[in-house]
Amino acid sequence: MGQLATDLKSNEIAAIPALLKLLSLRGATVTIDALGCHIQIAGQIVEQEGDYVLAVKDNQATLRQEVQRVIDEVRTAPRHSLEP
Repeated sequence: MGQLATDLKSNEIAAIPALLKLLSLRGATVTIDALGCHIQIAGQIVEQEGDYVLAVKDNQATLRQEVQRVIDEVRTAPRHSLEP
């Protein structure tokens, strides 16, 4: 868990990469609300060997639709048994 104050003329989007640099992410799962749903932030987490769960809101229409498509695809895919 981490916390970092933002500079006076900055915002959370700028502070997130700085905070991530301070943390050891190997094997960790980082959760961030929709504000932090940026390709650069996700890329940094992966580069630091972590995993992520990022919220996606309707104001990111293309991404939201793609996420929903993948979820629907997984839900409707035939289930395979692991039994021989």
